[in-house]
Amino acid sequence: MFNVVEKHQKMVKGIMIVIAGTFVVWGISGYFGMSGDDGYVAKVGSSKIYSQDIDRAMDQSQGQSPDKMQVLFGLINRQLLLNSFEDHHLSVTTTQLQEAIAAIPAFQTDGKFDINKYQDFLKQRYTTSAKFEQDMQQQILINQELDFFKNSYFTSQIFQDKFASLLSRERNVSRYVIDPKQFYAKISISESDIAAYYQQNIAKYTIPDQVKLQYIQLSADSLLKTITISDADVTKYMQDHPNASNNEQIDVSHILFTVAPDATAAQKAQIKAQAEKVLAQVRANPADFAKLAKQYSQDPGSAANGGDLGFFGHGVMVKPFEDAAFNMKKGQISDLVETQYGFHILKLNDIKGNDPASKRALVVQQLQKQKAQQQLPAMVDQLNDLTYNKADSLDPAAQKLGVTILTSDWVSKGAAATGLFANPKLQKSIFSDEVIKQHHNSEVVDLGDGSYVVARSTDFKAATMKPLETVKPQIIDALKAQQASQMASALGQQDLAQLQQGKLKLNFANPENVTLLGQSKTVDPMAVKQIFAAPANFPSYTGTLAQDGSYVLYQINSQSTDKSLDAQNEKVVSQLAEQYSMMNLNAYVGSLRSLYKVNYKLDRVQNAGGDAAPAQVNQ
Repeated sequence: MFNVVEKHQKMVKGIMIVIAGTFVVWGISGYFGMSGDDGYVAKVGSSKIYSQDIDRAMDQSQGQSPDKMQVLFGLINRQLLLNSFEDHHLSVTTTQLQEAIAAIPAFQTDGKFDINKYQDFLKQRYTTSAKFEQDMQQQILINQELDFFKNSYFTSQIFQDKFASLLSRERNVSRYVIDPKQFYAKISISESDIAAYYQQNIAKYTIPDQVKLQYIQLSADSLLKTITISDADVTKYMQDHPNASNNEQIDVSHILFTVAPDATAAQKAQIKAQAEKVLAQVRANPADFAKLAKQYSQDPGSAANGGDLGFFGHGVMVKPFEDAAFNMKKGQISDLVETQYGFHILKLNDIKGNDPASKRALVVQQLQKQKAQQQLPAMVDQLNDLTYNKADSLDPAAQKLGVTILTSDWVSKGAAATGLFANPKLQKSIFSDEVIKQHHNSEVVDLGDGSYVVARSTDFKAATMKPLETVKPQIIDALKAQQASQMASALGQQDLAQLQQGKLKLNFANPENVTLLGQSKTVDPMAVKQIFAAPANFPSYTGTLAQDGSYVLYQINSQSTDKSLDAQNEKVVSQLAEQYSMMNLNAYVGSLRSLYKVNYKLDRVQNAGGDAAPAQVNQ
């Protein structure tokens, strides 16, 4: 699907809510032609945002659980930009719009725009082409604005050099660990301590609501077994799409002689001459191909296996490699094949999957998937109608649609849920009063992955507390760990002060080099900042409480510069420029708030359409 915000994710963070899917959000207020105080949750100038817009944005969050206020602020920022575009009469040309839509992979067949797929998409989204194109135009303008800010920030070369130098700096450190377990024997936990901890951490020892369910799950894959494809349809499809049924796979071995991208003509000629010598050896003794591959091939992934790449199909390898390999006969040795990686010697070991029967089987699968996708929206509508009209049973829907009713084990509410029922939208539905108290079928929930679920409760257990006696051993362990860590920290800070005054010597061990951006298996990430903040008169000392409760003292032995990090640091400087660009964008959006009055109603964000007097916030 066309992800219009993917390349701008870092910039938009904190400014516009980034929601994976086709659009940041589907049309603000475009579906509602209302006026006055009509239940809107926010107003940007004269444009209104409704609870349906928030729900639609959250529905497109694909398994995430964004905060409603965060989503609302994202919609407000988006509308501020759209208002600005309208006032400045900015628009998208017809050509730009057509090219953008045609480039969406979901609307393509064999790499070309397919009007039928486009229309099917519109039906599934219950929208019109005019509304879709309006949303596309708005998003193209937003992307252009983001690109402008992304490319608008420049840093001086002096600053970049200084920043890169800082990132390339290394400090050699040794560690001394104060293990909290050494204090366990000194710790006594009272009954009152246990009771207090139990009450203070009541949520930790609560078993959440649980429900057992019957449910129906619909997806294109679940419909495949119900779809029959005629021989005539298969034959016609193969005639219309001669390449679509090509499931041929080949097993190839190769010997690679790599050529660096910046190699000179003389260097390239030298490598080619070496490859030709080995090619002559291969042709003289084809049975020695694997042996020669192990000796000469510079492909680390296959050389140890005698150059064998295993079976692969069309579209996997780079084009020159694929063109040569798929035009060889079994057992044949190729001429030298040149790709961007260098020179290859190929040997075709085996061919499979290109017989007529397997081709037809592949076409049947493709046609079944197409028909399943076409039938799914109507099936979902039927499922919705049947389970709503007969709210006390899933049986009529299952019988009518020819699907199986599935059953679940106990499903927990909240973070304890796993698998299918961890989906936030499904969680909200199956633990609603309608399902739990009224014993009705749930709504049909779109899981966001092409599948739909409707469920009903067969059993329910309300949340309960674990008895204190059951969790008492865990509480004792937690309290001991907590107190032992405090004792380790106190001793560590005392030792650190003496080290810095030169009054103490400890057996520091495990020296290693640490950089600001580097990852270490032994140095806690939280300690890196302190290590580089320590004085440069070596040895110097610092210390920190580690995540496991131990206190770690660090001795900084020396400092140096690692030039091999230059390439990495250039990327970091580039990312820094993006962050400053984000700040500029944030400032620009802030300035728009002075042009277009923004107000939102807090009570309606969580309970849109409520009858209570709205709590209004103006910005």
